[in-house]
Amino acid sequence: MIEIREVKGKSMLRKFIDFPVKLYKGCEYFTPYLYEDEIENLSPGKNPQTSHCIFKLLLAYKDGKIVGRVCGIINKYANEKYNQKRVRFNRIDMIDDIEVTKALLKAVEEFGLEYGLDEIVGPLGYSDQDKEGMLTYGFDQKNSFMTFYTYEYYVEHLKKLGYVEDAVWNEYRVPIPKEMDPLFTKLSGLCQKRFKLRPVQLKKNENLKPYVEEVLSLTNKCYADLYGYVPYSKDEMHHLAAQYLPMIDPKYLPMVYNENNDLVAYGLMIHTPVDALKRHNGHLFPFGFIDFLYQIKHAKVLDMLLVAVDPDYREKGALAIILEQGIRNAISDGIEYAETGPTLTENKEIQAMWARFNRVHHKTRACFIKPIEK
Repeated sequence: MIEIREVKGKSMLRKFIDFPVKLYKGCEYFTPYLYEDEIENLSPGKNPQTSHCIFKLLLAYKDGKIVGRVCGIINKYANEKYNQKRVRFNRIDMIDDIEVTKALLKAVEEFGLEYGLDEIVGPLGYSDQDKEGMLTYGFDQKNSFMTFYTYEYYVEHLKKLGYVEDAVWNEYRVPIPKEMDPLFTKLSGLCQKRFKLRPVQLKKNENLKPYVEEVLSLTNKCYADLYGYVPYSKDEMHHLAAQYLPMIDPKYLPMVYNENNDLVAYGLMIHTPVDALKRHNGHLFPFGFIDFLYQIKHAKVLDMLLVAVDPDYREKGALAIILEQGIRNAISDGIEYAETGPTLTENKEIQAMWARFNRVHHKTRACFIKPIEK
């Protein structure tokens, strides 16, 4: 018999966070969440997104052992923005037993019914920067820092339970060239001159903090119409910054300003820390932080986290300026390749951008939806 228990207290929360580490023991492609960040993300008093999100953490037990977990989320802002009545599920992991999957998702459905909701959708998190989508292709590839790995049977379970795809994202590996293409440099220079654009590259990590609201406000503007996106509040911006700023090398945050000193474009990449996270099961302490700090400065793979270009500057070469700076720095650092984040297949503009590069489509993930059975 499968028993579903709501997570209560620190002990159960630790078990919830660490369950995937045990489930994927020996899997070379899996990288865990950063444990310390998860403690904050899943604690109502520490995560500002809980001001507009109601969530419930659930563990599945069978014969006295934990066999699955899931997080149910009701994002009130998203439901209002899109005129929907949806409960989200996220952080779903389970053994290969469809009855466990069924019980976990049924519990999330019941959570949604308590609030009068009529659809269940996921994996989706609190916001667009939470890890989202379930792997449907690329089961022989490691996840990046901003995604998670899932076994192939996860999708098989969902489809058998009546779930269908609601959104699809592709991910690409982009090799870094050995030298800068002079035509790319020329294009960047011409765009700067013609449209009076100015690239900015900060020198020190401690100089990043004043730019947080400006950068994430542009993100809100550029991502407004993307699937499931909910804009960041100022509190959420600074919560996100507290987690990511220590990992950012300023040279991989190229920004572009116009003649009025308005930010019109930026890109953000980090040296991937996934190998360090794997070696220490997602824990920074007691000794994982040493390996982690080394990786975020010296890893030869970059994870692309965000790119945003103001709609008024998408035809004015702002993106070319960002890419030219990023590629130039990556060549200088001996970077082997970069991993894109999940890019919506319906976002034709971003798909066309990556089509210009010698990229490899190596992963696909999807979000699934189903009506709630009453």
